Amino acid sequence: MAKSKKIKYLSASKIKTFENCSWLYWCKYHLGLPEKTNEGALKGSVSHLILELLLKKKHKKHFNSITKLLDVDASEPVKRLIIKHLKIYNINRPEIYTEVCNFILVALQYDFFGKGGTNLDPEFKFEFNNEEPKYNLLGFIDKATIYKKDKKILITDYKTSKQKFSGEDLNSNLQAMIYSLVAKKLWPKLKPAVRFLFLKFGKKPAQELEFSEDALKGLEYYLEKLNIQINDFDASNSESNFAANKPRPKQGFGGSLLCGFAKQPGQLKKDGSPMWHCAFKFPFDYYVLLDKDGEMIKSYTEKKECPKPQKGEKIEKRHYDGCSAHCSPNKDNDFDF
Repeated sequence: MAKSKKIKYLSASKIKTFENCSWLYWCKYHLGLPEKTNEGALKGSVSHLILELLLKKKHKKHFNSITKLLDVDASEPVKRLIIKHLKIYNINRPEIYTEVCNFILVALQYDFFGKGGTNLDPEFKFEFNNEEPKYNLLGFIDKATIYKKDKKILITDYKTSKQKFSGEDLNSNLQAMIYSLVAKKLWPKLKPAVRFLFLKFGKKPAQELEFSEDALKGLEYYLEKLNIQINDFDASNSESNFAANKPRPKQGFGGSLLCGFAKQPGQLKKDGSPMWHCAFKFPFDYYVLLDKDGEMIKSYTEKKECPKPQKGEKIEKRHYDGCSAHCSPNKDNDFDF
């Protein structure tokens, strides 16, 4: 019997990758290549974890201790948990700890429990399958607060990026639109709004967005189009939309900037720090954990990261040849940005 076709869910991050670079999408979502997480993302992960735990009623005493003194160290368990995870991620340095604590304090001081409203469980998971127009959505919401009196649901998403949204990235923000659409489908009697909290900006961290019914209906038809494209995507499409072939944007981070300026792995900047580049720009070896049918369970950058195989499973070493926009034998690696 033939295997049923697996549903391919859309998410804001997957769509953004698909639109930005076909090769990046191929590497992440089809080849399943391992990707080293950068320090900024790791700091965000630790901050999100703490905020998720503090939102639970049983941990309210830790929230009270921290906000009373405006000091995360006022809660020894929270302090220990932050340090534990910084150690796990190998970024346990004083300046990183201070930055994470500052992120947490900004969030806790900005209507953390949604005064006058009721919070859903933190990291609320949505898995939504729409038939007409046809699309499938999957994702998580950091925090959602329902205000019954105002017939409103406010979705809060924490950001630890260095810049706020601006221009089109703000006014037609795909993540905010998807959250609003999901909220409208799940709670049709409530008006959705999305608040981004940029935790690096202590004085004015919030950007709040609402969208019209027409805008959300238009999004649905756009998602249907993407649903078809993503379900039909294969190796033949992987070179159709290279970021390397796009101009640098006037604002924000996109186009050929996504490739990075490094011309070889480990290249250093003038100050001696590593020069950033796309994780899939250059060749590398990696390891995959396979199930009894030879299907990949997960990939890893180092063999020591691989778990011990269970019965029928095995670990296999593989090689990635690098991005064909940069590492093809017929291309000059001194790529012109």
